[in-house]
Amino acid sequence: MNIFVVVAIIILIIAAIIGAFLRQKHRARRALSDQNWYLQISLSRKDALSQWFLVLGSLALANAVYAINNNFGEVLSWRLILLISVLIFGLIAYFGRSVYCAAIGIVGVLIWWTAQTSFWQTKNNIGYSAVIAVPVGLMWLAILLYAVGFWQMRKMAWKRFGVTYAIIGLIVMNLLLFSFSTESGLRFLEEMTTPGGIFDVWQNLVALLVVASLSGAAIVYGWIGKALIKWEAFFATVLFFIFQLLTALPNQSLLIDNHYTSQLTAAGLFWAAIFNFVLLSEILGAIFAGYLRREIWMINFGTVLLIIFTAVKYFDWFFKFMDKSVFFIVAGIMLFAIGWAMERGRRYLAQTIQPPITDNQENQ
Repeated sequence: MNIFVVVAIIILIIAAIIGAFLRQKHRARRALSDQNWYLQISLSRKDALSQWFLVLGSLALANAVYAINNNFGEVLSWRLILLISVLIFGLIAYFGRSVYCAAIGIVGVLIWWTAQTSFWQTKNNIGYSAVIAVPVGLMWLAILLYAVGFWQMRKMAWKRFGVTYAIIGLIVMNLLLFSFSTESGLRFLEEMTTPGGIFDVWQNLVALLVVASLSGAAIVYGWIGKALIKWEAFFATVLFFIFQLLTALPNQSLLIDNHYTSQLTAAGLFWAAIFNFVLLSEILGAIFAGYLRREIWMINFGTVLLIIFTAVKYFDWFFKFMDKSVFFIVAGIMLFAIGWAMERGRRYLAQTIQPPITDNQENQ
């Protein structure tokens, strides 16, 4: 057996023993008066240390699997090794209550999906259109993470895991919507709607059906179980069907190249408007969901995204395709309306969180 495997196993055993000992010694959570304890990266130094030991142990075990595979002549592909590593991180995350391992495992799942679906498309020698399975599957996985995250947040013991899932889901949603709302994203979409399609790669089709079933079930269960607000479930459903539509699009001519510049066609303007509108709606929805849920992290997350969206789009699509005076008027009205709505929401949140002032307090 490779010496690397032996060392990895020893490191895993030591890390598991130390991690279990530290977690056993530190079971108490922060005081219940700290309402945002679940937003802490670690509950204490001992908690952070134990989680890092679990991460190192998981990495050691994953490296051991990789080394064993090499010793047997690479019987398994690196994508399957990655999937096995993700399962290792997932098991250790739940048995060891490690949020760090859970986050790494989720990112690993997203990377595995991108690599595996791209491999199936390349293996079957199908046109570039089959790559549409990558963003569609990632969006459905993001919706699944968001719904499962808020379902888990209902239980105190799994609240930190729920926040982790919801945050990663929101990040993936916004990255996908933002990428498709740009000129390069539309060019990518145009190339993916060449003759061929998702139905020519049966592996991608089956994988998408599985992810679609899980994502759809999560939306329905989240709505019925009241883990999702009604309009959250509605917006998740809209996102689900928009990306499902991308898998069945016919040939699309979205951009016309003219020397060093590009001009949007009518279809290009339509999809640019759709993706920009959905992206803005998703950001504002995250902010107001934070107000309704009284979740500060959602408000801060959405606010940062709104600032980024405004800064980028301010001089992107609308500045290019609008008269300059009309552009600044429309942009000013839009920013004023958004600022007014956010201020109203902030006041509402402050009134609902802070206790009312009594007559005795006013007299003092």
